[in-house]
Amino acid sequence: MSELLDPTFLLGQLRSGLTTAMFLFLIASGLSLIFGVLKIINFAHGSLYMIGAYISWNMTLILGQTSLGFFGAVAVASVSVAILGGFVERFLLRYMYQREQLYQLLFTYALVLIFADACKYIWGTQPHSVSRPPILAGSFDLFGVRFPHYDLFIIFLGPLIALGFWMLLNRTSFGRTISRRRA
Repeated sequence: MSELLDPTFLLGQLRSGLTTAMFLFLIASGLSLIFGVLKIINFAHGSLYMIGAYISWNMTLILGQTSLGFFGAVAVASVSVAILGGFVERFLLRYMYQREQLYQLLFTYALVLIFADACKYIWGTQPHSVSRPPILAGSFDLFGVRFPHYDLFIIFLGPLIALGFWMLLNRTSFGRTISRRRA
């Protein structure tokens, strides 16, 4: 019981919890934004993340396992998935807006199956991974707890993304238009 109150243990758990929370926030914020704007439950949202991960993996093979290659791959994957998401919205989901939510769920679930099979066809079924970029590969000790640079990057990225979404929705004409459309 005393090890549960150990400050080193608690600090390690805090770091781990914050990192996990920021990963979940980064994924859920996109889903929340899409549901808030389009009023459609998009089961295929996770599939778009999967496609982005595969594109990132492909791009790191092309750009190299460097910091620039990693962040370049993430940028290319983000733009690629945004284009794919825009295509899906414009040519597929737009016809589902006036339908019942059950039909929307079934339709977006069908997209999950299509995207999953397309990924299996293109990238195979073997797992692929990308190494952490050199700039985020290290760590440091704080009060006896190891803090990986990658975890700190994710912990700080989450609030920056939240601030960016808030500014987009509250400080731009685009965001105000979306807010009025939702009401």
